[in-house]
Amino acid sequence: MGLAYKRVRRSKKQQIWEFMRRNRQFRAGDLMMILDVSQDFLMPIFRAFELCGYLQLKAGTDTFRDRMYRLNKDTGVRSPSVLKKPCDIVRDINTGEEFILDGTHPVQMADKLALLYAMKYKEMFREQIAVISNIHIYSAKMIRYMDEFTEYGIMERLPRSSKRRDDRRVFKIDMEKRDDLIRALEESLRPKWSA
Repeated sequence: MGLAYKRVRRSKKQQIWEFMRRNRQFRAGDLMMILDVSQDFLMPIFRAFELCGYLQLKAGTDTFRDRMYRLNKDTGVRSPSVLKKPCDIVRDINTGEEFILDGTHPVQMADKLALLYAMKYKEMFREQIAVISNIHIYSAKMIRYMDEFTEYGIMERLPRSSKRRDDRRVFKIDMEKRDDLIRALEESLRPKWSA
C-alpha cells in the first residue's frame, strides 16, 4: 500500500502572495491572468498592501491591469490577511504585526508627511505633488491622502481654466492648514518619553 498524500488547497490570497514573493516585480494584469483572479478581487488586496508598505506602485496608467508593482516587504511564506471590519486591518501572520489602516499607523503618517512636504506652492498639479513626494500618481497612497487632504480643506480643486492648454487639474493649497497638519503628524511620530 502506497503512502496517501493529502493535497492542501491554498487560498487565492496565498497564491497571490506566493506569486508576489516569486516575481518581486510584476504587472497586475499578469498576476490576474496567471492566477485567474478579477480586478475587483485583487484591487482591495493591493490597496491594503500598498498602504502598509508591502507593495509599491512603480509604473502604470489609470488602467489597473497595466500597473507595475514591486514587493517591498517579504516577511515570510504565509500571506498577510486583510480584514475589512471595522476598517482595513492587515495582519502579518509571519511577524505577528498588525496594521490598522485608519491613517494613524506610522507608515501611513510618513506617507502623508511626504505628500504634505511636497506641497510647496499655493497652487500645484497633482502630477507635481506626485513627482516631488516620489509617490506614484495612481498609487493607493496618492488617491487616499489627496482625498483626505481635500476633505480637511488643505487642498481645493480649482475649476479647469480655458486659458490653459492641457487638461490637468490644479489644486489650491491652504498653506496654514498644511503646516498645522505637518506639525500634528510630526508630533505624533515623536517618541513618547515616560516620566
